[in-house]
Amino acid sequence: MDSTSPGTRQLAVFLFLALAWGSSFLFVRVLAEAGVGAFGVSGGRCLLGFLSLVPFAIAKRRLFPRDRRTLAAIAFLGVLNFAIPWTLFALGAQHVPSGVSAITNASTPLWAAIFSTIIIRAERFDARRLTGLCLGFAGVMVLMQSRVHGLNREALLGIPVMLLATAAYGLSASIIRRWLHHVPAVPLTFGQVGVAAAILFPLALVTGSFDGASFGWHEWLSLLLLGGIGSGVASVLYMWLIGTLGPVRAASTTYLMPPVGVALGWLLLNESVAWSMVAGVVLILLGVALVQGRIPSLGRLRARIQAGRVVRSTAKQ
Repeated sequence: MDSTSPGTRQLAVFLFLALAWGSSFLFVRVLAEAGVGAFGVSGGRCLLGFLSLVPFAIAKRRLFPRDRRTLAAIAFLGVLNFAIPWTLFALGAQHVPSGVSAITNASTPLWAAIFSTIIIRAERFDARRLTGLCLGFAGVMVLMQSRVHGLNREALLGIPVMLLATAAYGLSASIIRRWLHHVPAVPLTFGQVGVAAAILFPLALVTGSFDGASFGWHEWLSLLLLGGIGSGVASVLYMWLIGTLGPVRAASTTYLMPPVGVALGWLLLNESVAWSMVAGVVLILLGVALVQGRIPSLGRLRARIQAGRVVRSTAKQ
């Protein structure tokens, strides 16, 4: 593992995010099928995410920024990074299966790479990580090919809507790394989710997003897990990951979400799974390993082999 590779703690967070956010597409789909409107899904998860972060915010209150420029940037990101994409995903989930939603979301690392190259010119982006991004995206495309077959027109139109949301994710991650890297994860997340909740939840009430929705224990559990875990704790950990690994490697966690989303859709919603999923998952895992530095570059591998030869030659002498 090279010096820039993530440590054990970062990898644990990486896997937790893959599970938490991979399952979030299932929860969004459950709420959409229960009749909750797009603003209701996004507004509800933002409000619950905000409430789940209150204890952490109180404990870290001394770390909150005071200058107006930083506060304005956090408010802007509350719209760009949470309000807009979560509403777009909730809108698309009304027609798109949860597995396809998770696969579409996996375009986020590519957007992060594009925007980080433009905004963070110092961001190191070598051939190995480029190869990893391409392999991961190829795996996503393999999964997508097997999932979009047979979708109706409304579902196909929902995919570009979700792609717009992933572009907002990628741009937001680059902005955070470039201009808000000095803000700790808890206040950074608390401010963004709070702004999104203040905008979306009133809109949900005004537009009647909850009118006529049927809520049983599945729906309540989905909303609680989506809001408290996926929109609260997971968001804080992702902000921390951006600060420690950068936007491209942090965003590559979304490559692991399609297998989670597809598997949960198959297990709990009876969504079909094709054999090509295995090939797609292998490509995704290989791509993530390259992006995260778990596989050495060819140059570093040659250096290690040469060093091993020198050691063996010295030992023989």
